[in-house]
Amino acid sequence: MLGVNVLARRALCSSLRSSAQPRLAAQTRSIHVSSPVLKKKQQNVDFDNLFDDMEIVDESLPKKTEAPAKARGKAQAGAKSAPTSSGRSRKTTKLSAEDRTAKFDSIAEFVKTRTARNLQETRPAVRDSAWLQMLQLATSEEQLKRVVELMPAWKEGSGGRVFTSTYSEAFVRRCQELGHPLLALKVFGDYARYNLNLTLPAARHLLYSLHTQPIDKLMTASALYGLYNLPAAAQDYVSCAIIVDACLRHNSADSNRIADALLPHLRQLQATTKVDTEDTYHRENVWVQQAMESVEKALKEREAGAQGTNEAAHLAGAASTPGANQEQTASA
Repeated sequence: MLGVNVLARRALCSSLRSSAQPRLAAQTRSIHVSSPVLKKKQQNVDFDNLFDDMEIVDESLPKKTEAPAKARGKAQAGAKSAPTSSGRSRKTTKLSAEDRTAKFDSIAEFVKTRTARNLQETRPAVRDSAWLQMLQLATSEEQLKRVVELMPAWKEGSGGRVFTSTYSEAFVRRCQELGHPLLALKVFGDYARYNLNLTLPAARHLLYSLHTQPIDKLMTASALYGLYNLPAAAQDYVSCAIIVDACLRHNSADSNRIADALLPHLRQLQATTKVDTEDTYHRENVWVQQAMESVEKALKEREAGAQGTNEAAHLAGAASTPGANQEQTASA
């Protein structure tokens, strides 16, 4: 696994190079995949039905309060869309903490015994949904680490199986939800061991989950874009906005240099990328709006601070000139 400092330096150099020679297209673009591509993906994966017939109520996360009218609207919408795409009603199961832990342990043991490297007997294969269930059942860093420890065997002991993009994105999300984004950074930073591919949605979520961490962690994550053959972070509106926002808030000499190098890209992306402000289901829309509001505020504060410094310097210079001193003496 590459060191943090090495990846951070790579990210900075890449940002500076791309800033010197912008290669952005002039046409308006959208943050999300096109409709045909999205439709094709939906044929393969029903994200709302990842866990087969059972959906576990996740009480490990803090509850969010909603306005009564908004909550009623969501309840009515949910009532209309209760059947799944297969025409079956989805069963929601509320597990106690003990049952949740027991179910997690059961699935983890099932996966472990069926992905062993030297498996002699024929056993039922592990389905992709088992990994997703473990993520949803996990409520602690220890359980997340148990999932991570099992991941290398998916390739080595299961006939070269690969993780789906859905799992990749769910893994980042769960690490963020449980407050352990650095674990996700560790896993994606070592593909040779964990065999987990970083998709663009997962990369954006990884950046967002790290935007309050030390700036070197964020830059390490941005360096992964090149390692996974993704568009440079400077060429993606959501990613670029998150990085510039974090750099300006960090407000060190190095982070401000990175922000200044990326600002030309960010402005061009802002002008050419369409953001659906009403669509909050796709969290990227929310992240980019929040980041841009923070960036604009930071730039205004920087400009005001620079103007105040210049005025103070001008007054200090005027007060130190001989003419000014003579006028002050005469007036006295």
